[in-house]
Amino acid sequence: MGQPVVLACDPSLEGVLAAVGIGYLAHAHAGQMRLASKHALQPQLGETALYAPSAQEDDTVAFARRVLVGFAAKVARGCKRQKSGSCSAGCDAACVSRLVLACASDDTSMPQTVAEYLRLGFSVGPRVRTMIANPQVAAFNELARSVLAECEHTRQFVRFSHMADGSFAASFSAKADTIPLTAAHFAARMSTERFCLVDPRHQVAAFHDPSQKGCQIVRLDAALANNLANRQDFADDEHYVRAMWQRFYHRTTTPGRDKSQRGYDLRTSWMPQRFWDKLTELEPAHDGMVSVPARYGA
Repeated sequence: MGQPVVLACDPSLEGVLAAVGIGYLAHAHAGQMRLASKHALQPQLGETALYAPSAQEDDTVAFARRVLVGFAAKVARGCKRQKSGSCSAGCDAACVSRLVLACASDDTSMPQTVAEYLRLGFSVGPRVRTMIANPQVAAFNELARSVLAECEHTRQFVRFSHMADGSFAASFSAKADTIPLTAAHFAARMSTERFCLVDPRHQVAAFHDPSQKGCQIVRLDAALANNLANRQDFADDEHYVRAMWQRFYHRTTTPGRDKSQRGYDLRTSWMPQRFWDKLTELEPAHDGMVSVPARYGA
């Protein structure tokens, strides 16, 4: 038995897949090597800390793709839905799509949880699809489920603002790296608009231009991410539109949602308080009258 090792990797799909591949090539025993995020590395007693290559490097991305393709082929082998053609996406894609979700989680245990699931899948093959009671599979599925919920929160609670240059901008931070997973939703809904959706917590932004298909996902440094998230160069009509939305929300809201009333618990359940500071409808009302822009005048 060799000395225990903790392999620090980027907490991303590419980073974790590449780290698992490194362990395979090194013939490391599962019990002697564990994965940890580079941002939350804490070696245990007797462990030696090693660092995996950055997930941004081309060689690392290519290596991670090889691991993903191998895993997809392994778990899809013998799949009846694939043979019958009843799976529109192809069973290999359906079986591994949860990897993308799980690897977007902010949970510090994510790299090791995903690594254990991958090792199990490579070991048992197609049977991993039905082993929902297995502790490793259950932990992996919980990560994917929680990220899926954060993706839904992102689609529900992002609020765009009209900027002076005619584009739209929004800042949103979830408990997972959801912007790359939900950017297509906003591109479809706002297909004729230029917009920027930035997550300063994960330092990522989605840029959309009507002349181009889809969104461009860009990783940012902390300073640029914070600058984009705190833009104040609003268009002249932005405050007026916010005031209209606030009035509509308060006129149609259900009574009984004050902190002292029973409806408050229901409200916090469906609209988590960690998102409230970014919701236009819950911002303090503007004092006095808001000037009506010419485009909205009678």
